[in-house]
Amino acid sequence: MAQIVTAEPGTTVVVQQTQVLRDWNSGLFSCFDDMGSCLMGWCCPCFLLCSISSRMQEGFAYGCCCSEIAPFTLRAKLRTEQHIQGSLCNDALTLMFCLECSLCQMDRELNAVGK
Repeated sequence: MAQIVTAEPGTTVVVQQTQVLRDWNSGLFSCFDDMGSCLMGWCCPCFLLCSISSRMQEGFAYGCCCSEIAPFTLRAKLRTEQHIQGSLCNDALTLMFCLECSLCQMDRELNAVGK
């Protein structure tokens, strides 16, 4: 059996580990799985956004004061922290076409991970 040398003796080899990305705990259109977030998302999405912002340690005011950019940045942050697959482009399209469903999905995700 042959051994392949990948580094010269005496050098430091850095092994980079990659994190396996997972799916969201619930689908984008699974709003009826949690009627509380569903009603909040459709009746008062601004309050749900502020609640999500607060639960993600960004402060309640961030969701209120930066309501145009906050959903996008919070979704990207949640995906990154929880190792959820997706992209910034996907986040933007999801929020553009169904803001309320996206907020509800984020709320359910935070509930699922215990935040």
